[in-house]
Amino acid sequence: MNAKLTRRDHGILAKCAICRWLTTTQLRRLYFPKASLNAVQKRLRKLTDAGYLRSHRENQMAEAVYAVGAKGKQVVEERGLETATPEVSKQLEHLTGINSIRVTFETSGLPLAYFFAHWELGTIGWTFPVIPDAVLAIGVPLQQHFLIEYDRGTEPLKTIVEKVRAYNQSIAGFAADAVLLIIEENRRLDHLGRELRRAGIPLPCLAASRAEFEQAPTDAIFVELADGRRRPLVT
Repeated sequence: MNAKLTRRDHGILAKCAICRWLTTTQLRRLYFPKASLNAVQKRLRKLTDAGYLRSHRENQMAEAVYAVGAKGKQVVEERGLETATPEVSKQLEHLTGINSIRVTFETSGLPLAYFFAHWELGTIGWTFPVIPDAVLAIGVPLQQHFLIEYDRGTEPLKTIVEKVRAYNQSIAGFAADAVLLIIEENRRLDHLGRELRRAGIPLPCLAASRAEFEQAPTDAIFVELADGRRRPLVT
């Protein structure tokens, strides 16, 4: 089956090459904000049937995710983008969570200077031994730089504290203003705040639930874990 590629289709392929796997909802937010879910699914199915995309579903109840297919790989490489045919990650939920945070920032209207997920950091010369889930900068007009940790509640709190402690050191080429902790479970906040206060780490750590952040990114209120103060992300 052949599908004539539109400018939007080229954008979808490029974004899938960068993000590895994107859900139907994420692609809809980025490229079909006014379209019905059925229309989005039909177009993605057509691109998949034509070999430009690959699709995967963990089970019948799960949302489909999409990656670049064999024909799509040729298209994005012609545009100068490198891509590998990704295997379905064992950490798929974590990967799609990071991409949801990316999509939220990219569609928020905030002046996003850049966003790089952890799998992209090697290509931009990241040499610090500790790898964050993502890094980003927001220009307002001066840039504020953030390290992002996405917590699904599966890691021990000690692991997060140790990463924040490491980030407090000087990172070559990256002057972090704060760590952003996007969490799935609010119940961990109090415990994490106590651990960070006990550790005496001066680098600010700002936390918000993923649901609240994605619902209203420009108005989301983050908790500064060191002292419990509530503040907006951009100051």
